[in-house]
Amino acid sequence: MTEDLDTIRLADPAFWRRKDRMAVFARFRLERPVARQTMPDGSATFWSLTRHAECRDVSRRASLFRSQHGTGMVAEGPELAYEIGGMLNRDAPIHPALRRILARVFTPRFLEEMEQDLDAAAHTVIGAVSERGCCDFAVDIANRMPLTVICDMLSVPDGHERDELARLTLTALDPAEAAEALKAFRALNLYGEDLARKRRREPGDDLMSRLVAAEVDGARLTDRDIGIYFQLLITAGIETTSSSLAQGMHFLATHPAQWRDWREHYEELAGTAIEEIVRYASPVVHFGRRVERDVVIGGQSIAAGEQVVLWYISANRDETVFAHPERFDIRRSPNDHVGFGGGGPHHCLGIHLARREMHHLFRVLFETLPDLKIDLDGARAHHGLFINGMQRLPCRFTPRRAELRAP
Repeated sequence: MTEDLDTIRLADPAFWRRKDRMAVFARFRLERPVARQTMPDGSATFWSLTRHAECRDVSRRASLFRSQHGTGMVAEGPELAYEIGGMLNRDAPIHPALRRILARVFTPRFLEEMEQDLDAAAHTVIGAVSERGCCDFAVDIANRMPLTVICDMLSVPDGHERDELARLTLTALDPAEAAEALKAFRALNLYGEDLARKRRREPGDDLMSRLVAAEVDGARLTDRDIGIYFQLLITAGIETTSSSLAQGMHFLATHPAQWRDWREHYEELAGTAIEEIVRYASPVVHFGRRVERDVVIGGQSIAAGEQVVLWYISANRDETVFAHPERFDIRRSPNDHVGFGGGGPHHCLGIHLARREMHHLFRVLFETLPDLKIDLDGARAHHGLFINGMQRLPCRFTPRRAELRAP
């Protein structure tokens, strides 16, 4: 007997432990692309959007689908939403003003200047494990690369402080309980506030100093604003790229012919391979938006004030957009995925940095540890409601002397 889609709760963590979850999403795309969903405790409802077209449409109509009440499955108060998401949970005119601060930093020239630093970071991360002969790729490599890059940019001291920021990020984005997440978000905010005060006293050439000196509508950001900005940079800068790197390595291990193909034609395939990893991994599972006015989406009437949830993980497997969407293909082109968001004003601002991080990490990995082997039996995936990734990905390789490059 075919399972009734009305009985499925996409917000229930138990659903994400199902091995057939992607097949269920395929049924939703075909039979119920815009479906009302109820939270597991029955406290609230939201509209679930599982097709590529609707996810794109909602993402690009920011005046109708608003973010200030949070980007989760349940709307929150604007102040709490800002505290845990910063500009991510703000709309015009505040959102574009806050976004411009970082846009002035992440310029093409800046990224060109970053190439040497990204290369150095990749060598440092891989060099730290290269003499051991084994490691957990998810923890020791995939997590350390974006952690190193973003903390270097913000001049966070090396050592235990970075490890604590990584721990808080994981707790904030994938908590056992909501209270734990809020506590972690606030701890990150307070760390950022403290760092902002230090940069006001002793400015430097780092990204944090630029935030301290930035102005929005002629006024400087408060320490609280900078702390929240810092938290967003840390959480967005670490976990999504880490997830893509770890899942990407797992995909390559389960598709050895494609792994070999990429190693042999690295620069030729790097662009399409990285985009396919992001599509297939969909590190950010969903985002929510609040409907500003009555609207019709995919033929379904939705009232003002209701929450809609964009399931990026489903949109990236949409059969009407991707040929053989369940197939991992590093030569896939075109690849109109929504792994970095569905376009519009909230499209990922760090998209180019994330791509370059992945480019350098895989290149240095293939060059430095050419015989690396993934222990697929020991791999443990994590299928979260918000972040999709790998808990463990043990690997072995021939030990070799570290070759670190100075930035």
